[in-house]
Amino acid sequence: MTPIFLVLLMAIDPMIAQSHVGPPEILMRPQSQHVKAGGIASFYCRAHGAPPPQIHWRKKGKKVSSAQSRYHMKTYDDGALLRIDPVRDKKDDTTWECVAENGVGDAVTAEAQLSVHEPDNVPVGFPVITQSPTTKVVEMGHNAVLSCTAIGSPTPVISWIRNMLPINTSNPRYTVLDSGALQIDASEVEDQGQYECVANNTVGTEYSGAIQLYVRVRRLLPTFSIRPPPSSEVMMGASLNLTCVAVGAPMPYVKWRKEPATDMTPDDKLPIGKNVLMLTDIKESANYTCIAASDLGVIETVSMVKVQSLPGAPENVQVSEITATSVKLTWSYKRPDELQYYVIQHKPKHANQAFAEISGITTMYYHVRSLSPYTEYELYVIAVNAIGRGPRSHPVVVTTGETRPGSAPRNLQVRPLSSSTMIIQWEEPETPNGQVTGYKVYYTTDLNQPMALWQHQVVNNNQLTTISDLIPHTMYTIRVQALTSVGPGPLSQAKQIKTQQGVPSQPENLSVVETGESSVTLQWSKPAHSAENILSYELYWNDTYAKEKHHRKLPVTTNYTLTGLYPNTLYYVWLAARSQRGEGATTIPYEVRTKQYGKKHTHKIICLLMEAAISAMYIITAFQYTLPFI
Repeated sequence: MTPIFLVLLMAIDPMIAQSHVGPPEILMRPQSQHVKAGGIASFYCRAHGAPPPQIHWRKKGKKVSSAQSRYHMKTYDDGALLRIDPVRDKKDDTTWECVAENGVGDAVTAEAQLSVHEPDNVPVGFPVITQSPTTKVVEMGHNAVLSCTAIGSPTPVISWIRNMLPINTSNPRYTVLDSGALQIDASEVEDQGQYECVANNTVGTEYSGAIQLYVRVRRLLPTFSIRPPPSSEVMMGASLNLTCVAVGAPMPYVKWRKEPATDMTPDDKLPIGKNVLMLTDIKESANYTCIAASDLGVIETVSMVKVQSLPGAPENVQVSEITATSVKLTWSYKRPDELQYYVIQHKPKHANQAFAEISGITTMYYHVRSLSPYTEYELYVIAVNAIGRGPRSHPVVVTTGETRPGSAPRNLQVRPLSSSTMIIQWEEPETPNGQVTGYKVYYTTDLNQPMALWQHQVVNNNQLTTISDLIPHTMYTIRVQALTSVGPGPLSQAKQIKTQQGVPSQPENLSVVETGESSVTLQWSKPAHSAENILSYELYWNDTYAKEKHHRKLPVTTNYTLTGLYPNTLYYVWLAARSQRGEGATTIPYEVRTKQYGKKHTHKIICLLMEAAISAMYIITAFQYTLPFI
């Protein structure tokens, strides 16, 4: 906080005309600053308008509550103060916002950034106060000097605040000396209060400890210089300090009483001038009276402490209207709390994951949707008020309804037992969406047949079956689907098998890893059965351009680059493994398209075609001229 800022704060003309109705306007914006964790930060904001605007503060878009004892808010002419004491690194390192509104036009705002540094990790050059002021008593009319020195880089500028507000150094009675000390000439009663010096440079801001300056007036009746707040709102079980300071001549004793008649200060330990009542683990609302007494009289001021509590847990949570993907929740809430909304938490009961939340519910019923079928869920309801969230309700557990399987059976394996029998094995779908009641196994010798014409066999909730009476030495295609009480799920990927003992099963995971303009690189895994006896692989492909089918024998490998292909052409590729017993089952034809030629290749092709066309015309012409002589 710079001296220029302090001068501007007090020197802006307070006589701004407000005789007309006008929207609020920010006169002084809060200043961004760097402070240490555990230190103090102060933001000042001034605004005017007609009628005069109300100023409040927001943190991360939420209104700052005076219920938190670290936040001190104070108003003065056309302005407002937000003081954070002590500053916390994670909670307070953010953007703070001054909001002014008077009902005329839109509210106006001004932001400031508070950057918080750990005490043992402050930037180089951060101000350090080497001499702090000390409490003083001065006779009215006498001069007072409050000392303060600081070091830092660049050299810090020292300013002063009284009762949390900057001192008006335009008053000729106040002078900040070159040493940083504050000199007060001809002290007056209004000079009495709590003083702090502030060291500020471009690196950061540091506050000294607060001290009291007492202006002694002979034979002065007790008066309160710092009254406790008229009311404070705290959470159940929270702590709160109530400060009461009184002055007079002689200085009065200060004590506290909890109404109706409980003394909080022992008579043999009555402090003079100041008494801080420290309340801990507050359980109930109560009125506390600060009493200041001297030989000249007794004065009292009352501070009300109101305990705010979180809402209770919703009751009688019930589930109804259960479908495969939704349930309806209803509940009740019997306490008289002023609630803002409800929150529903839910997750699969046995899943190791965070709860999903539905917030902002203002009714006592809700349809929870987008659930997974046939899944056991646990659900909770939470009430929220202005203080925060209450405890969760008792959980309700519900299983959503069934639907068709959401995925196909996994890891389909097929192998021949003989030249007319094969064994088929698979695993349950990843998302069965219900109780799997059985499986339907489809098989055919013609892959292009509609599924309705494939032969099939129903298996009652078993994951293995055999199919007999097959045609020997024939290629069969197999697919499997799962069944629930609602209906069938999707079909598995097709697997091919050859009804010939000893030949390898089809190679696994055939895929294309790289595509060029005239080549493709293929990759696959060994067959699941009889892979140890493989002598070679048989690669087949055809294209949709030349309408030709090709075949190539490959060595024992798991990848191959097929070359000599046409550009931008759709090919079908399939593969089989061969052993001494013969060629095994082929893979399902794999579809791949070569890349299109680039501009450079296209130009070259056009030139070659033009040359070919000219040559063809020459040959035809020569043929016409020579034909009569044959």
